[in-house]
Amino acid sequence: MNPDEMLSRDARVMRSSLIRQLTGLVNQPHVISFAAGSPNAQTFPHEKLRQILHDLVERERGHVFQYSVTRGNAELIQAVCERDRSLKGVESTPAETLLASGSQQGLDFIARVLLDPGDAVFVETPSFIGAMSSFENFRAKLFAVECDEDGMDLGHLARRIAEARSQGHPCKLIYVVPNFQNPAGTVWSQARRRALCDLSRQAGIVVLEDDAYGELYFDGVDPQALAPIKSCADSGHVIYVSTFSKILAPGLRVAWMHGPAEIIQRIEYCKETGDLCTPTLSQRLVLEFLERGWMPAQAALARDFYTAKARTMQTALREHFSGLARWRAARGGLFQWLDLPEGIDALGLLHDSLEQDQVAFIPGGPFFAEAGRSNALRLSFSNVRDENIDIGLSRLSRRIRQALA
Repeated sequence: MNPDEMLSRDARVMRSSLIRQLTGLVNQPHVISFAAGSPNAQTFPHEKLRQILHDLVERERGHVFQYSVTRGNAELIQAVCERDRSLKGVESTPAETLLASGSQQGLDFIARVLLDPGDAVFVETPSFIGAMSSFENFRAKLFAVECDEDGMDLGHLARRIAEARSQGHPCKLIYVVPNFQNPAGTVWSQARRRALCDLSRQAGIVVLEDDAYGELYFDGVDPQALAPIKSCADSGHVIYVSTFSKILAPGLRVAWMHGPAEIIQRIEYCKETGDLCTPTLSQRLVLEFLERGWMPAQAALARDFYTAKARTMQTALREHFSGLARWRAARGGLFQWLDLPEGIDALGLLHDSLEQDQVAFIPGGPFFAEAGRSNALRLSFSNVRDENIDIGLSRLSRRIRQALA
């Protein structure tokens, strides 16, 4: 029996992302790795979580280890709705809200519920690999849309929508990451957000807004400027996804989404067959953390930590990359994007850098839905020691100069 003949058409197009393929290679102990885009464990509230866990087990015994309901803990859903309303201006009811085991699961379930083979999905240039992989796994057709410093170029988006329709592709979804985008770190202007909300509503296309990093803004950034597209008037066609992974702890795998009640209900059906429920214990840990009033201080701690890391990276970039690369300083999140000189192949550079300098990063090419720039790369500063940020960027700059020579 040939196993390939047993696969479904969907399974045959599934591929692991380059980031996952490189994980074992770039995260070795002797490597200075700017590749891993994970939060730093130093920001996790270990003692507070230990205290909550102890109290929950003492108070509720086995109940916190039992199944939960598919949509999620009702009290946590209510708390999330109230928090997003007061913090972000997002108006959503429990009927329009669902908890997920991480935002990646949420993106995948949304894709499963909304997309048919051949449907058009419009994504930023560059865009988040995890989301694009989910869309492609359901055989959607990705259309890349150019971006500038304010976000997606809506004139180009309109042309790409017309192009997709002329080719017979139903236009289903516009996927965007307006706050500190992974990988490019772009922050959309409020004018661009409102304009996308209007354009997409008129075009009859759902907007999928991924806001994993919105609370990780650095010093000098006005949080009011980060108000989600979902907070705009007449945003009923917008699905908003966010997570506690970046400000609390990613291993808890607690994320949420707000969207039209009918779509949320279908995603709930999908979740019933996907994992049945988000882990009960994780939900209760997050709920207790919120109820005890600890989340504002925890988010501020994470912001201060990454602000300092980003500042260290900017100092090293100015010293080693001035005149060698182009970049916009990260204003939040975990990533810094670099555009290198023409003629530099970032994937080949990675192999040389690993082998000869023990420095790792993520090449920029895989972040492009269509033909992308081979001379771009993504650096993550979240888990690199301060002294290694300078050492690693010094080595990398020397490697690039040698390649140019």
